Order: sequence, then C-alpha cells, then structure tokens
Amino acid sequence: MHDIAIRRLRKYDKAQVTTHFSNLDSEALTSRFGVPVRPQRLQTYISDMFGTAALVFGAFPDTCLRGLAELYLQPDGNGHIAEAAFSVESPWQDQGIGDALLSRLLTAAQNRGIREVHMLCLATNQKMRRLASRHQADLTLLPGQVAATLTTPWPTPFSMAEELTGEYHAFARAILSWPSKQ
Repeated sequence: MHDIAIRRLRKYDKAQVTTHFSNLDSEALTSRFGVPVRPQRLQTYISDMFGTAALVFGAFPDTCLRGLAELYLQPDGNGHIAEAAFSVESPWQDQGIGDALLSRLLTAAQNRGIREVHMLCLATNQKMRRLASRHQADLTLLPGQVAATLTTPWPTPFSMAEELTGEYHAFARAILSWPSKQ
C-alpha cells in the first residue's frame, strides 16, 4: 500500500482531472457513470465539475492524480444530504485509494453538517459494494444497481483537525515533489 496524499481539487487542477478521466478504461468509466460515456459528454462533465457546489478530492499515491471523489450537495431544504461518486484508474485499484478517498470525503461531509451520503453503483461493481460495506453503509438492491447510504456524526474538533491535517500533508507533499527547473 502506498502513502496516499488526498487533497481537495480546484479549478486549476482541471488538466489533471482531464488526464485522470482519459486514463480510465471503458469499464472504469462505465462504473463511474453507470452507463457508457461518450468523449464529448465527458468533456462537458469535466468543464462543469468545478462550477457546481461539489467538493472534489484527488488521490495522489505518486505525483499524479490516480483517483477522484466527488461530493455533491442534494437539495433537501437543509443541506444535510449529499451524493458521492468515485473513480480510480484500473492499475491503481485494490491499493487502498478508494478507501482513503471515501474516508476523506466522509470527514469533509461530517465537517459540513452533511448527515447522509448516498452512493449508487452498478450491481456488478463488487469493489464499490465492498468499499461501502467497510464503511458501514446501508445497502439497498435496486434493479441493476445498489444504493448505499452512509451516515456521518456531527462535526467535532477532532474531525476538523483531521481534515486540515490531511490538506496540509498533501500540500507539503506536493511542494516536496514539485519538479525543479534545471
């Protein structure tokens, strides 16, 4: 298992996000979106990603973006519900990246008062089902899909410190791995 730096992504990370999605094979893309995705639709999705109220996190087990987690607030009148989505490049799967991303995403949700995080995956996506189960999700079988609901506690000083520490760790690691000009 790698030391996985997880940090929040911003619009200036768009090129890395585009590279990440282009590195996903068709199976990983279908798992992420639930249906096959055309290149034009994917480009539109990436262009709109940072214009929404989403929190986007990236996993950097090396110096490149290898996994992505998105947390979208859902209108419930109180802002206490969100939907999560994940993608991990196939060569990097089964190395703890999804688990690290989900843990970070749940901490971010907790710190923003989001009480429920919903995930939807294809019924055949055993990796996401296991990941959700490891985090004590309630799983519901739907036709061709599995819905997972995770609940988060209220924010604590510890959860706030955990999120800040994670961001500082990832930032320091990014600076230390910055390419030097020669």
